[in-house]
Amino acid sequence: MPQKLLTLPQSGIRITPADSYRPPRANAEKHLEALLEEWPLPQGKQFGTYLIPHNSRFSDIARVVECTVFERFFGNTAECMAEAYAPYEEHSLFLLVIDQVQRRPAGTIRIILPSGKGLKSLNDISGAPLHISAEMIEQHHGITNARRCWDIGTLAVHKEYRAAGSDHMVSLMLYGHLFALLRRRCIQHMVTILDRHAYAQLVDVLGAPIVPLAGSEPFSYLGSESSRACYAAITTAKAEMEARLASLPTEVQALLKPYVARFLYCEDMSELVEVQEDVERTGRVPIARLMR
Repeated sequence: MPQKLLTLPQSGIRITPADSYRPPRANAEKHLEALLEEWPLPQGKQFGTYLIPHNSRFSDIARVVECTVFERFFGNTAECMAEAYAPYEEHSLFLLVIDQVQRRPAGTIRIILPSGKGLKSLNDISGAPLHISAEMIEQHHGITNARRCWDIGTLAVHKEYRAAGSDHMVSLMLYGHLFALLRRRCIQHMVTILDRHAYAQLVDVLGAPIVPLAGSEPFSYLGSESSRACYAAITTAKAEMEARLASLPTEVQALLKPYVARFLYCEDMSELVEVQEDVERTGRVPIARLMR
């Protein structure tokens, strides 16, 4: 029986019927050129970021990044990704970072919005090995309104953009624009399942107030030997990160401040470009309606 935290009434919005996860198309490069032409990114910086709805013809660009990274690092094939994410496909949005110099995608985040199908992270941990129920999550984290909880379904950055050579800009652009979007949409809670490397970067380095969901332990998940189910209270996150940074020794503050500023304030980043396709022409629903 569905648990109330994991399910919501359908919105009544008519969008592409699905579970329509499509493995990446061979002509994703042509889609990228069309995206850059139709929805130009701000100039003057190497990287720019898009927000793309799942049913945009440009969304497969993000899926290419997902599948490439998840297969390389975790051994997940396109078929595996389809099986894992198809139930949530029509309630997904993608943040996509593009390297404008190299004319290639660099990284993506999949955001899963609340729906009658629930949030993937919460549905997955309700079974083995964690067996964390909706009631446990509600009591532990005080989630009383499921519409104010978003799930970060995937975080994928190509290997060459993870290194210090790019100053970790791609990951920080994804984090920063995600945090800004969560606050702009008055989202109170965020859940996700993070591989230990991403968890360490966010929590141990940046000081993001992300905690194990309901006090859970690390577990094996989708090819990652050590992942954590995570929770963040968005309404207090900014103040907590600022306070944590201020508590550090001066020399450590100086080292971390530029990175934390990108996370919290999108400092030194170009503005987010939201792909808003014409619903009358394409039959696709604008992002603003998907996020109601």
